[in-house]
Order: sequence, then structure tokens, then C-alpha cells
Amino acid sequence: MSANVIVLNGTSSAGKTTLAKAIQSAAEEPYQLFAFDQFRDGLPDRFRGLNSPDGSPGCAGLNVIAEPDEGVFKAYIKLGAHGLTMLHGMHQAIASFARTRHHVIVDHYVNHPRAAQDLVETFTDLQTTLVRVICDRSELLRRESLRPGRFPGTADTQRDIMNECFDYDLTVDSTHTPATELANRVLAYVTNQTTGTTSND
Repeated sequence: MSANVIVLNGTSSAGKTTLAKAIQSAAEEPYQLFAFDQFRDGLPDRFRGLNSPDGSPGCAGLNVIAEPDEGVFKAYIKLGAHGLTMLHGMHQAIASFARTRHHVIVDHYVNHPRAAQDLVETFTDLQTTLVRVICDRSELLRRESLRPGRFPGTADTQRDIMNECFDYDLTVDSTHTPATELANRVLAYVTNQTTGTTSND
């Protein structure tokens, strides 16, 4: 039996984690959840920067860049050399886990072509489904405002970048659709791929 790898990619507050939990609940077989946030939070504090200058640990790791844009601050995440190395290690670790025939869900944040290429190349021998998780801007901003520790504007800035990273297999919109329904849609797609059947949905 080959393991299934479901990669959920989208902005923060798009509903990835809620969807991942719903997939775990709906699936007959166990799916192990890995999240980019777990690996990010494992970085030393000094390698998690906020507008960290060139040459600093924060710039080399994961740097939140917040810049004014027509009077409104917008933020995005930039991975430095160590951040990209960490991401490569994350992909390798998840792929190794999946190769032991454990199904996997990856709650991810891929916003750079180099990171996307690394994931695709690392998972090339695995049964992988790339899912884009989207949400309307107004709802995205509402959710972001309710979550502690979120830099305002980060999710909005990520939206266009995320759309360009992969040739996605499936797109789901969490704006109005319950996570349980989206989970069933994702699992149906995965089943169709693994059994060789097709769906007109």
C-alpha cells in the first residue's frame, strides 16, 4: 500500500488547519498531520525576525517583512538561507515518514518558487495531492483580526503569491463551505486518483 500525501497550501487564516482536522476525522484510515508552523516554531527565537536587517539571524531564518503601502501596512514572510534549509529538512522528514506507508496531511505555507520546487522534487515518488485552500478577502481579514499573534495584512499580502506556486490538483474555497464538506471533496479526489477512477465534480 502506498501512502497518500495531501498538501494544503494557502494563506494564513484561509482555513487549512480546520480542513486538515476535518480530513483526519472523515478519513477511514489515519492521517498524520504535519504543519509548517510546527517547524517555524522550532526555530530559535533569534532566527524568527521582524524586519530584521541583512546579515542578522532573523534575516537568515524566517523574517516577517512589514512595509507601508498607501498608508496601510502589508506583511509577508521571507525565508533566508537557514529558513530554506529548514524547509528542505521539513520536506525530507515528511517524505521519509510517508515512505513508511503512513498517510500524511501537510498544513503548509509555500510562497516561493524555490520552496515549491523543493517540495515537488522531494515528494516525486509519493502519491501527492496538491490542494489550494482559498477564502474571500473580506472573510480572510475578519478571521485574521480574531487570531492573536497575527500581523495585520499578512494574509492579504499572501493571496496572490500563493496562487502562483504550484500547478494545483484541486482548489477548495472555505469562505462559506463547511470544512466537513471540503474534507469529503478532498478525500473523494484522493480516492479517485488512487483507484484510477474519474470524477466530474
